[in-house]
Amino acid sequence: MGKVSGTPDIIAGTLADAGIENVFHLPGTSVSSIYPSLARQKKIKSVLFKHEQAACFAAAGYALVTNRPGVCMVMCGPGVTNVVSAVTECYYQSIPVVVITVDNPQKNLGIEAFHEVDSFKILEPVTKKIIYPEKASDVQKAVADAIATSNRGRPGPVYLNIPIDIMEDTAENKKISIDVKQKVATPPEITKALKMIYEAESPMIFAGSGIIRSGAEDELAEFARLTGIPVLMSLGGRGALPDSNPLSLGMPPYNFDSNIFNAADLFIVVGARLNPVNLRMGKLKLPKKIIRIDVDDENPKFRKADIYIKADAGSFLRGASGIIRKNSSQFAKKRFQNHNDGYKETYNEFLSAERKKAFAGNGSLSSSPLTSRMFLAELSEFIEKNDAVIFTDTIWTPYSHLFPRLKKPRSFFSVRSFGCLGFALPAAIGATFAKNEKRKIISLSGDGGFLFNCQDLSTAATYNRKNFIQIILNNSGYSSLNVLASAKFGKQDDYYLWARIDYSKLSESLGVNSITIEKRSEIKESLSKAFNSNSPCLLNVVTKDSNL
Repeated sequence: MGKVSGTPDIIAGTLADAGIENVFHLPGTSVSSIYPSLARQKKIKSVLFKHEQAACFAAAGYALVTNRPGVCMVMCGPGVTNVVSAVTECYYQSIPVVVITVDNPQKNLGIEAFHEVDSFKILEPVTKKIIYPEKASDVQKAVADAIATSNRGRPGPVYLNIPIDIMEDTAENKKISIDVKQKVATPPEITKALKMIYEAESPMIFAGSGIIRSGAEDELAEFARLTGIPVLMSLGGRGALPDSNPLSLGMPPYNFDSNIFNAADLFIVVGARLNPVNLRMGKLKLPKKIIRIDVDDENPKFRKADIYIKADAGSFLRGASGIIRKNSSQFAKKRFQNHNDGYKETYNEFLSAERKKAFAGNGSLSSSPLTSRMFLAELSEFIEKNDAVIFTDTIWTPYSHLFPRLKKPRSFFSVRSFGCLGFALPAAIGATFAKNEKRKIISLSGDGGFLFNCQDLSTAATYNRKNFIQIILNNSGYSSLNVLASAKFGKQDDYYLWARIDYSKLSESLGVNSITIEKRSEIKESLSKAFNSNSPCLLNVVTKDSNL
């Protein structure tokens, strides 16, 4: 039998026992009752943010680089409505985050109590589970269930709402186990899939974030090596196979066309969803046959797979490689490689031409107008020589091919199908709190995306996040949207652009050193200063284009 403890101690103790290292939070009168208990847990660091959305995105950033659940704690009512966009991004990115609130007394629900809102109806569509313990004896199990559920199967956000009237109650507080075992692929399922793969002429692997969530990068590389099948990656799957691997097709940009994709007669989709974003908004045509391996149930609205295996990606790849090794004569590597060789040559030529185009300017190096393409090409070359992690909002869309070639997983994170601006800055700050993370953590945003959560630049200063760098591509507005709208409807500047903001002064006022870049000749030196800085830094990159 465990000792008897108060509800706040049970919450904090269970979080600590589950290995939670940080709680990203914004205070409120009800949730503050947990803080003294958190303070007694020496293994947990509480990180204060200035907006609930930022706190939730910080938990997401931490979860992305560690592959462990992030925890966000906010007040009920307005605190809940403020996290909705961030929770939704986590839902569609499959990020394990637990949102904890302390709500009104149970007897006051439904009578328009202070801060009351039906948070269950609000968050139900975008969470894996909503948990509401009604008595103190339910709390420990509820906390453990929230953490386990967030990371079991397809990861995602879980909402834990605790009524305040049980916060002063006591209950037994004992050690509790948290089970996050994933379903494994069975030998018959694997054998059936291998038969279809063997019968294909031009198969292709489509690897998504499920590979990285599973920690199955080595298994993917081995399966590709044994079969010789090339690997295409989704945006979330970038880094699942190093870009330097001969079998890596990377994540080709929207403006690159190749018949190799249409030539495939089988897609082996491992840990990826077949939604419009992953399929390049319809440019990537699906082949006649599809095998899918995913920890989630099959979505009936996606293209139906010929073989669907609900299982952990790593378990399938390990099992398949084991069978192939025993029957190695059946899988000759050259069988699948021929159609890959021409692609790699064509794609590398495309990348080289695009980078040259990015550096092209009118006039000298010092006087040439600075464009987004030019800066991103320089940044990519710099990062390829200096290890870093990039978090970005929607800048990747037109310039994904200019981002650095990745050497390892968990190095590049972007908003995806939900596309919520304001993600990059707080997510990058959250990532800096991961233990043993020594790499530079870069938040890359347009000035529009930056302004969504710019207040929490001060959080990087408060906690002296030495490895945090904020980069703003500053074109004074939502310029990429303006270009698209103006092309269709005529001049639209008044709806999208604003007067120039001095982000250097803003940054300095929030406690973060800044560097302004206005010429290409200033890029390398400025990046060097930021990377060698012993404190958080902001780069204000004033561009002359629309980011498109």
